[in-house]
Amino acid sequence: MAGPEKTVVWFRRDLRIEDNPALAAAAKGGSVLPIFIWCPSDYGQYYPGRCSRWWLKQSLTHLGKSLELLGCPLVLIRAEDSTLAALLECVRSISATRVVYNRLYDPISLVLDNKIKNELPAHGISVQSFNGDLLYEPWDVYDENGQAFTTFNKYWEKCMNLPIEISQYLAPTRLVAAPGLANVRCCSIDDLGLESSKDVESSNALLSRAWSPGWRNAENMLEEFVSYGLLEYSEHGMKVGGSTTSLLSPYLHFGELSVRMIYQLVKMRQVKWQNEGKSEAEESVRLFLRSIGFREYSRYLCFNYPFTHERSFLGNLKHYPWLLDEGRFKSWRQGMTGYPLVDAGMRELWATGWTHNRIRVIVSSFAVKFLQIPWIWGMKYFWDVLLDADLESDILGWQYISGSLPDGHELSRLDNPEVQGQKYDPDGEYVRTWIPELARMPTEWIHSPWAAPNSILQVAGVELGFNYPKPIVELHMARECLDDAISTMWQLDTAAKLAELDGEVVDDNLNNIRNFDIPKVVLNKKLSPSTSSMEHRVLSTNGKDEKSQPTEVKALYKQIIRDDMMNDSNMDDTCSTANLKVTRKRSSNDSYFQKTADRDGTS
Repeated sequence: MAGPEKTVVWFRRDLRIEDNPALAAAAKGGSVLPIFIWCPSDYGQYYPGRCSRWWLKQSLTHLGKSLELLGCPLVLIRAEDSTLAALLECVRSISATRVVYNRLYDPISLVLDNKIKNELPAHGISVQSFNGDLLYEPWDVYDENGQAFTTFNKYWEKCMNLPIEISQYLAPTRLVAAPGLANVRCCSIDDLGLESSKDVESSNALLSRAWSPGWRNAENMLEEFVSYGLLEYSEHGMKVGGSTTSLLSPYLHFGELSVRMIYQLVKMRQVKWQNEGKSEAEESVRLFLRSIGFREYSRYLCFNYPFTHERSFLGNLKHYPWLLDEGRFKSWRQGMTGYPLVDAGMRELWATGWTHNRIRVIVSSFAVKFLQIPWIWGMKYFWDVLLDADLESDILGWQYISGSLPDGHELSRLDNPEVQGQKYDPDGEYVRTWIPELARMPTEWIHSPWAAPNSILQVAGVELGFNYPKPIVELHMARECLDDAISTMWQLDTAAKLAELDGEVVDDNLNNIRNFDIPKVVLNKKLSPSTSSMEHRVLSTNGKDEKSQPTEVKALYKQIIRDDMMNDSNMDDTCSTANLKVTRKRSSNDSYFQKTADRDGTS
């Protein structure tokens, strides 16, 4: 007679207790073994960056404490060979009968999940997967011909006409720990290797002052946004300075928040506002739910078109003549392009691992259209440095701005950074915060220092080409080069089609780029905690508010940029982000382009 069921709950990016379908299913009967497996070799070139790994470590610690209170410790396993091998070993060590987990939709996870669903049943182990990440499963949303949608608007329109299951899975009040834990080869959170000693000594300590990972903190963040930020979301959501967005993206990425919970709370608040006659709330709710829709669509795109992480969606882009210019790429990464809004965004990204969605659109569009850097380089760099790095969302965002999607930016679109600066940072405070070299520039010239009279530059202490670069490429030249590249692309596309008729195989231009060693930002300095001139309030480790130190951060940033440029050949401390800003930076749920992806269509 079979004994009581033993279920292994395999946690991944679903690090929460509330509304967790896999955990709820395991808790219904028998004993439970919650596990998390860290296998660096599974990630390949998409090994998570330092900030992302810091968040993961804090989130696992938070989850582990919650599971301990329920009666089950979280078992941490570091796998050297493969996740599949480690999972099988764990199952055998406690004689488990079932494995449950919540589905993921990125290319890496899709391959791994398929292996597990094929392998474990062959060993007599039951496998069940659940939807813990989406409102709509990718295979439930198709057009009238059964084909996958290729534009967001049609996809989201179809979703809005489908029934939605918003009821949440109740959190278990008690878990029965599976016997045999002593037989499992587990490790401590430090032994997982998510942080190096160099990380701990440098900027990771600052992240803990700016962010509070963990599923309970995520719920508090959500409640705070719905109560105080959602009503004015349509009015303030596009401002690039300050905390103007929902700031939920890392919580969503690591599954600390359920998208069902978000949807339910927002809809409940919408009904309340309707009853109170607050008509202005409708647009805010619509835009916020649309941003949730972009996140859904990113998963949908990866599931139905799994090649999009390495190849342009539109076939003609495979002939685009990308410029493999490491010098330009370095200038873009370091925020030294000579275009203030672009440079401010890249410096904030480098220093904090986060930046506003609008800034992400602007800097990535600049890289692809002005500098003609391969979009896959930019996507990989964002993956390395973003705190809320999310492969599916990054794929959608970079394909969108590079002209690779049917409903994305036109390939010929070239946005003027000066105009964008005047629109999204009209007072220039964002630029002054992150480019101390321009702190004394008048607002009239803050977004175009190259056009300022010499007398203005002298008073502001700006010497173009010395303490702040001249534009890396002028607007008219960027326009000309982009037009030439597009013309070349179409010529190559025509030639390729003729060659294919003759039976020749035509390669994708990205094939050679894909294996290029994309260099990271390199630092050889240690920075002390400081913040920006925006005087945001930060939450210190003892829970008390602290004020910013604007002078210190500007001086430090100026020094680190100067040293980085002068000593590049001697740099040996490679890291994804600097440790500058510790302001209360919490990103929006539209983890990279998940807002309206340039909703107004203007520059």
